[in-house]
Amino acid sequence: MLSHTLRAARGNKINIAEVNMKKILSVLIAAFMLLSLASLLGGCSGESDYPVKIGGFTFEEEPQEIVILNKNLADIISCTGYDIKMVGRSDEVDQKGLQVVPSVGTSREPDVSKIKKLGADVVFADDAIDDSVVEALSAENIPVIKTEEANTPKQLKNVYRKLGTILGGNITGKKQGADAYKSLTATLKDVKSAVDSKNIVNTVVYLYIDNGVLKTFNSNTWGATMLSYTGAVNVAKNFESNVADTKNLKLSKPDFIFCSDETVKKYLNDHSELSSLAALKKHTFIVPLSDIAMQGNSSLDVLENMLKDMYPEDFSD
Repeated sequence: MLSHTLRAARGNKINIAEVNMKKILSVLIAAFMLLSLASLLGGCSGESDYPVKIGGFTFEEEPQEIVILNKNLADIISCTGYDIKMVGRSDEVDQKGLQVVPSVGTSREPDVSKIKKLGADVVFADDAIDDSVVEALSAENIPVIKTEEANTPKQLKNVYRKLGTILGGNITGKKQGADAYKSLTATLKDVKSAVDSKNIVNTVVYLYIDNGVLKTFNSNTWGATMLSYTGAVNVAKNFESNVADTKNLKLSKPDFIFCSDETVKKYLNDHSELSSLAALKKHTFIVPLSDIAMQGNSSLDVLENMLKDMYPEDFSD
């Protein structure tokens, strides 16, 4: 059974994320033991951990107190192990384990006075943050690092390295970020290998509604990457855009459908053409859009839950 295979890969642990953390910790311990050697080599080449110049900012020393406003960035930074520096978060950063950190408000309009009071050295955000907030933080000498969404594994690897470099330096941090990414993807691929060992070819699709338009994950999206880790073939992989092609979707007859919410599920059942899809009867499941977008430890939990929906018989014990 799939659950047995997964447990073997996880060291007989139930939570797949725990294995990932073990791998990350082992990598970090190894990195720590090699730190002196890395520093020596860096010194020989003239490179040192700091200063770090990135994104138009220069960090003269390692940031110690950080505020994270974006949920996915918090997930990634947690995966690198640098979440221990986290002193504040937005309301949207609601992952279990991170909620113990005090909130500074919304990701769009966080409380600048709270951020300043927390002694933040840097704030990590996305484009949702209001420009006036960025200006107010800059006036307090608190840099705001905006990181764009990574759609491909290569882009994600660069994000891990960038965040690691800022938080740990040109040598130590960059390696820690790269190692965390390597460990995460290795675990995801291990899970896919376990599913592939079933020798069953299934098809899958993920659907969500954006401004009244039914959309999906085609190629070069992180959502498509997540679907690939289930071992199933994404029927929308070759769609010309992320707008769901109703005709092709009907012809592809996906074995499994994942929806962002119940509204999408109702939309499909009420659709004159798509309502005939057999998967709507027993094989349609809800995975929030914000969950499948996670690119850190949470992605492992999301993948495990998707597999439980697809292959419940392999998780029955």
